[in-house]
Amino acid sequence: MLHRMCGNEKGFTMIEMMIVMVIIAVLVAGGVAFYQGNIERAKVTKARAQISTMQAALDTYYAENGEYPCQGGKVDLATAMLGAGLVVKENSTEGGHPEGCWALNVEDPWGKNYLYHPEEEGKAGQEYYIRTGWVEKDGENAVFGNGSEGLSEEPKVGEPTLPSVEGETS
Repeated sequence: MLHRMCGNEKGFTMIEMMIVMVIIAVLVAGGVAFYQGNIERAKVTKARAQISTMQAALDTYYAENGEYPCQGGKVDLATAMLGAGLVVKENSTEGGHPEGCWALNVEDPWGKNYLYHPEEEGKAGQEYYIRTGWVEKDGENAVFGNGSEGLSEEPKVGEPTLPSVEGETS
């Protein structure tokens, strides 16, 4: 009788438990990857929206002054940027940013400062370039926007046209 009671035990075997644990682990890993992808897309969307807002301020400044904030313009760059509603934090020599870029006192969704490049050679006050301080490790992608003669292009994700700082990663 003792043998009959012991042999009649019900429960899960170790193999069945391991299979269930593997299935749960696969589902959790898939969920985490999906969630991380959504977070990254949300950051890119937020950066695009912030850059669009900054571009609108710069275009308004251009409409009022006939030029974008630039070095050697009607007023110094920091004051001009303040007139556009943006605050300059530091220039390229202070922060190790790409040549000619100025860090704005606004952080992008990755916790880095946005970078503003006031002009291309020979186009003082007529062009600008603004981008995130974040640069993706693999594709050298950043969120950026630019404008020329009072018209801004929609912000996009792509390879920054200005040289990246060595070691600059996400």
